[in-house]
Amino acid sequence: MSGKNYSKAVEDIKSTVNIVDVIGSAITLKRSGSGYMGCCPFHKEKTPSFSVSESKGFYHCFGCGEHGDVIKFVEKYYNLDFQSAVEKLCAQYGIIIEETVGPSDKKKEEYYEANKQAARYFYDRLSKSANKGYEYMSGRGLSAKTMQFFGIGYAGEDWTGLVDKLTKNGVRKDVLIELGLAAEKNGRLYDKFRGRVIFPIINVRGKVIGFGGRIIGGGEPKYLNSPESAVYQKKYNLYGLNRSKDAMLREGFGILVEGYMDCVSLYQAGIENVAASCGTALTPEQAKLLKRYAKSVVLCYDSDNAGINAAIRGIDVLREAGIEVKVLNVDDGKDPDEYIKKHGKDSFLDLMRRKAVPGVEYKVAILKRSYDLKDHTQGIKFLQELASIIKRLSPVEADIYIQKYSKEFGISEGALRREVEAASGDKTQDVPVRHAAQPSGSEKSGQPSRTQLNVEHMLIRLIMLKPSYIERIRDYPEAFVSGRGRSVIQSMESFYKNGELDMDALRSELSDEDLLYLDKIEEKIQIGEDMEKSFMDCVSKLERARREARIEEIDAILDMSDTLPEEALDQEYINKLLMEKQQLIIKNKGEN
Repeated sequence: MSGKNYSKAVEDIKSTVNIVDVIGSAITLKRSGSGYMGCCPFHKEKTPSFSVSESKGFYHCFGCGEHGDVIKFVEKYYNLDFQSAVEKLCAQYGIIIEETVGPSDKKKEEYYEANKQAARYFYDRLSKSANKGYEYMSGRGLSAKTMQFFGIGYAGEDWTGLVDKLTKNGVRKDVLIELGLAAEKNGRLYDKFRGRVIFPIINVRGKVIGFGGRIIGGGEPKYLNSPESAVYQKKYNLYGLNRSKDAMLREGFGILVEGYMDCVSLYQAGIENVAASCGTALTPEQAKLLKRYAKSVVLCYDSDNAGINAAIRGIDVLREAGIEVKVLNVDDGKDPDEYIKKHGKDSFLDLMRRKAVPGVEYKVAILKRSYDLKDHTQGIKFLQELASIIKRLSPVEADIYIQKYSKEFGISEGALRREVEAASGDKTQDVPVRHAAQPSGSEKSGQPSRTQLNVEHMLIRLIMLKPSYIERIRDYPEAFVSGRGRSVIQSMESFYKNGELDMDALRSELSDEDLLYLDKIEEKIQIGEDMEKSFMDCVSKLERARREARIEEIDAILDMSDTLPEEALDQEYINKLLMEKQQLIIKNKGEN
């Protein structure tokens, strides 16, 4: 949200924009009691169950559960991110977004410009004269048109070509270093990318944010990637999505591959709804980004052990984001790049239709490989693991898979059902709790409370003292409520590996503002001897906040249920909400 006061704009939207006008321009609404009703635009239905409350500025579908405020509706309906939704509403209703340009905003624009110049330099090196990069990419089957379309470039073997060009154009030395385009040794600046094919990484707004460089011939590392910076955070971006997002919307689904070449080769073959996670573990943030453009995703990772493990992790991440998942392992060739070149588009699409399996079934198939089901002991362990997979599903899905696998593996439905219930520890959890991890609308932009900031500071200090806490706090992204806090925790994630946090490397990469923020926390936050107690106190506060947010959400939904026509009222659902609210209230009282 560089350079603009979106917080003020959101406040203005809340106070001036009528949610009924906005939603009513997209779907047909009719007055029903104190609110409005219509058919939900997010799922097919004949009986209206989509309720809009003008007074609360809130909508809720009693059929599919979609809900939120006016900004959330615009995000969802028009496939926009939060910032774009705010801008759309402001343009529509004449609300001015005030400029608040500060040092960090100017810094980002400077970085974008430096990356843009670097991308142009690399592409010119590839396209304007004979070079090893063009020979290598042509040898791998890419056309000149495809290389141009993706802006693929070449970094020569000379040591200062990029540095000389960009410094001559006024790009500062420290910018080149922070973006990972250059390094310094003995007071001399030299190019980081040398002897490599260059894949520019471009975000969905068309900004060059980083680069991936593939070595030509032998050498290590095989891939050299840009470091995290003020404009590039790996967890928020997918390679090629800037090119494929429209195709995903058109096709209704996306294909997610591992590497740059997989993505580019499929696109060249005519399969345009494809993006790449670039070998890194798929993150919740990437899944949320995908969900803007694709309701379902086919994971098509390499068929080696690393690819299989990445697919299994990706299934859970995508399902958690509300995306339907299938998995495809290519059966001739180690990766999609090889397969598509060998067999072509039609064969790949046919393979996907025949062999892409639902994520749950893929996980079970992989699990089955690890056990000898003829051995009773191993068979029992397999069924227990199977129950752990099923427990993560919705009640309807769980019921279907219990029936399927009880027949397949020769166990009674009742026994498997009891095993699933034992694994979940909850026999009645039929209504999913939608945690307010990232509130929408005005809540996104509201000022954090003192309690929220205290929790954020305490957790960052605890991670500095015991880095493994970073793994346990990943389930609570809402813990980091300030811009500085989110920036610092993202950087910590980047430098966390095998239970250790490289604080020296972290400090060298942080911006001046983030470094000052971290130093103040280290100076002011004192942790007692019992770090675990301090950590659990923070978790307790976060859990309580989630329960309070859910209670408010339930109250809004119950109020809106009064607008439903009798034939659309699901009393069982309402009763479950009431029971859930009562349990949440009891839990909060128990912690007082």
